[in-house]
Amino acid sequence: MVDRKLTGNNRAAFPVTITLDAIPAKFSAAQEQIRKYLSTFPCSMKTLLELDMIVEEIFINIAKYAYEKKTGLVLIDLSVDEENNTVELTFRDTGKPYDPLKKSSPDLSAPAEERSIGGLGIFLVRKYSDFMSYKYLNGENRLTIRKILD
Repeated sequence: MVDRKLTGNNRAAFPVTITLDAIPAKFSAAQEQIRKYLSTFPCSMKTLLELDMIVEEIFINIAKYAYEKKTGLVLIDLSVDEENNTVELTFRDTGKPYDPLKKSSPDLSAPAEERSIGGLGIFLVRKYSDFMSYKYLNGENRLTIRKILD
């Protein structure tokens, strides 16, 4: 479901909130809705593919880990700042508090079979993002990611 709403921020172009069940298979619906939203803005295929990877990684992590054995929702607040030519995505969930930015980067110098499991996805999200922040506010995890549209 996409909920279009205008805000008082004149720099943001028609912000939307995407609401989906926190089920791993729903990540593609999130990607599709984000691509549809961005279709009216200049955005390279490279940037779209990087955003697809970011959305898949964060969405699936929320779906698999935030709610444990319960079900919940993933909300993605989406806007474009035309003045700065950036897209901002804020992933929200009411699952257990977790700051993915505290996860240490994997040791890429070690052979794959010797590396500990986990951490590569958030490493790639960091690599493809131009800004990231996390906060837990009012019972919600809020991971904000900004990416320059090119």
